[in-house]
Amino acid sequence: MKKQTAATVTNAIEAKSEEARKDALFEIRTLKKDLAQLEKDLTSKKIEMEDPAFDLIHSAFEIFRHTQIIAESRKLNQQIEDSLEKASYKDFLDSKGARILKKPEGWHWISPQGEMHYLGDAADTQAAAEKLESIMTAKRKKPAPKKAAPKKAASAPKEEAVEVEKPKD
Repeated sequence: MKKQTAATVTNAIEAKSEEARKDALFEIRTLKKDLAQLEKDLTSKKIEMEDPAFDLIHSAFEIFRHTQIIAESRKLNQQIEDSLEKASYKDFLDSKGARILKKPEGWHWISPQGEMHYLGDAADTQAAAEKLESIMTAKRKKPAPKKAAPKKAASAPKEEAVEVEKPKD
């Protein structure tokens, strides 16, 4: 459910960012036209300028505002992504039975054999999840102890090869 909610929020933020991008591009084109008109008016001998300063400043301000929205959207999306990643580490630890203890402080996991493993600081969920995963994969890779092969009777003397001489005919 967390991922669905985050995806919905992320899509809304991206839509707002895309709208701001289109508006900023429109303002840039308008500013280009206003600057071209201002250059034309200043280079002509007849100076018939209307007050272009307001249009120029307004366009620049709108470009700033829209690019600020785009930057904030990127930052929000990154924060959402980081939060989801941290939540997934915590969910992994919880699903495997790891707990945050007060004494001894930090993440700990008790194996099915009853061994207690320290996984890391309470604040460092990612490192704790990675350590738990490495402990679990190490246990899986460890081969089961082989049963000892039945030994041959050690007390019986070894038979030595005896050469038997054949009589000559």
